[in-house]
Amino acid sequence: MFDAITFPDRLTAAVPTELAEAVRLTAAARGLTVADYVRGSVQARLMLDGARFRPLPNLQRHAARPGRVRTL
Repeated sequence: MFDAITFPDRLTAAVPTELAEAVRLTAAARGLTVADYVRGSVQARLMLDGARFRPLPNLQRHAARPGRVRTL
């Protein structure tokens, strides 16, 4: 059975333009939305740090476009 996922809270961080552009390019290369890429990255870091939380399922809400894959 499918359980709907809601995201009631928002995290915000100011970053340098270069970092923001790197995130956008990397997310696009992986066929992900920026939001899903950032969620996955934050979750991965929390796991490395040993934080306790319920992991999200694999989120991919932006299908990769047909054609050549963009490289980073």
